[in-house]
Amino acid sequence: MDNSAEDDLEVAGVPEADVIVRSVPSNRHATTCEFSGPFVGSRAVSEGDLTRAQLRSGPYNRLFQDVYAPMGIPHDHVLRCKAAILVVPDGAVLTGCSAATVRGFAFSLENDPVEFAVPEEKGFHSLRGTHLRRTRLLGHDFEPWRDGLIATPLRMTMDILTDTRLRRSLPRVVGMLDMLLRAGFVDGEMLKAYLAHRRDNGIVRARQALAFSDERAESIPESEVRVWLGLHKIEAEPQVEVYRGTRFLGRLDLAIREAKVAVEYDGAWHLEGDQPRLDARRRAMIEAEGWTFVVITKDELYATPRAMVHRVQAAINSRV
Repeated sequence: MDNSAEDDLEVAGVPEADVIVRSVPSNRHATTCEFSGPFVGSRAVSEGDLTRAQLRSGPYNRLFQDVYAPMGIPHDHVLRCKAAILVVPDGAVLTGCSAATVRGFAFSLENDPVEFAVPEEKGFHSLRGTHLRRTRLLGHDFEPWRDGLIATPLRMTMDILTDTRLRRSLPRVVGMLDMLLRAGFVDGEMLKAYLAHRRDNGIVRARQALAFSDERAESIPESEVRVWLGLHKIEAEPQVEVYRGTRFLGRLDLAIREAKVAVEYDGAWHLEGDQPRLDARRRAMIEAEGWTFVVITKDELYATPRAMVHRVQAAINSRV
């Protein structure tokens, strides 16, 4: 570890003289097991749990300025949320994809910024590794969580849909909304009522996302494909079942029924084990019923979505 621990202590106002006086901590054998989660370094030193030297060279990872965690704890986004809540301004509310990840929806990657809403009447300081958004907060928008506050499901969802500064596309946030609706974590009608009278920045996009949402979707990429098509006036229905008489042949990710065009997203798991063989067998049976398939890859979806749309449109045109 570098000298960042010393910098943290100086910023936090812990005098070096005080640390020297307590060069032998109240427990000289401080180890990782004494910290079950993130902790504020300057507080640990001032209370005698660690010396400056132990904090600097011990088995601790620095997560934010003056916030550390034992190395043995898995370093994921939830841990970063627990760490950030210790040092954000008073009244800050964990929200957006960070709050969703804490609640069991893995929308944020490990090192994505930890998202907070800060009351608009309060000043706040920037904190590296976080995304602080000044906004209007009402009492029913949040509830207690650990040493701070977390957004309620409806407020959390609204922040996911409205925050354009994080550069998440409309198809992406619709995919997240679909997962929340599918799990029953939020109710579509309640969300519609919640958004109806809001005037927050990005509220128009939030309402557009709700209009595109469909709780039948089974994955975020599937939703993204559907929304990209919808933005270009191609209506694709999710999770369509195909039968030969009474025999079930398979379920399509997306279908344009009138043209009998099936659109499917093949993620990495479609290349594993027996899955390619099973996919080929299912598609062959469905093709025998007059359907044609357009298979979308991850690279195509995220690198060239317009080309993807054009390919689907060409398939439709060839069938009409």
